[in-house]
Amino acid sequence: MRVFDLHSDLFTDIAYRRGKGETHVFDRIHYPKLKNGFVDAVICVFWVEPAFRNDPFARFKALYQYVMEDLKESAHVNICVSTTDMVDSCKTGKINIYLGLEGLTFLESWGRQDLHANVESAFPELHAKDFRHAIYAWNETNFLASGTGSYNEAIHKGLTQHGKEATRLANKQNWILDASHADEKSFWELYHLSDQPIIASHSNAKALCAQDRNLTDEQMKAIASRGGIIGLNAYFEFIDEEAPTVNRFIDHAVYIADLIGPEHVAFGFDFIDFLEHHEVGDSFEGLTPGLETVEKVPELLLKMEKRGFSTKELEGISFTNAFSFLSKQLKG
Repeated sequence: MRVFDLHSDLFTDIAYRRGKGETHVFDRIHYPKLKNGFVDAVICVFWVEPAFRNDPFARFKALYQYVMEDLKESAHVNICVSTTDMVDSCKTGKINIYLGLEGLTFLESWGRQDLHANVESAFPELHAKDFRHAIYAWNETNFLASGTGSYNEAIHKGLTQHGKEATRLANKQNWILDASHADEKSFWELYHLSDQPIIASHSNAKALCAQDRNLTDEQMKAIASRGGIIGLNAYFEFIDEEAPTVNRFIDHAVYIADLIGPEHVAFGFDFIDFLEHHEVGDSFEGLTPGLETVEKVPELLLKMEKRGFSTKELEGISFTNAFSFLSKQLKG
């Protein structure tokens, strides 16, 4: 069974290792694990870590250089801008990768005469570099939007005028707009403003785990009502505050599928096992037992089958739902 992972931070690991002089990081470190986890396609994000908050633009440029150099060296990467670019990973030995952005604070320093010009120029330029996905804010409030867990949340709530401009430009280019990390005000303003479906690439059900990053029933119904999808998150804090287990992860899958239909459920695992030795400026302590790495995904699929998901439902959740959404959303 093929897997489409809507959210991975593996680019962060590539950048750190490249910064220390390593080469062929994707091929050596990540490809074998992704292959063992049945991963065929993945949205990999460029995320400016809290350790580089003082100059996010400089860090973004460094991340981009490190990562693209590594991907260019790779024998196992197929960069995609639409589903027509995708290849069969089993036949080709290549993983289909979409370039995403987790937090756009760096756009504030894009280098034009003002913030409006930064936004207006950045989106076409990023599009030309094959980006097709954006999360506006990561655990922060920036000049576009407010995020959950924000360290500076007193600035404002919701989308700013620049955030509304960004939404217009993203819609014009048929980007994937991702509401994971958006607080409720930003979520609803993005939902109502966007003329296209939105997704939550790595979020679970707030009814089962009352973490700010999770979604209310109303938010999940709203995403589904426009044909969007929700990616189930394997990070322990978003599964259960006291006992994060694989079975509890599956509880979220069952709950969301029952609420909005299994056709709107996908995977956005958010694995972080490869970040533990890097100084990112924040602590990510703890893993979900039995779901620590992408290599545990095949076992997860078997457990989901035992919990009652049909083969068709599992194929949808693991791959087809995400593929179908991207097929409709991305225009090349």
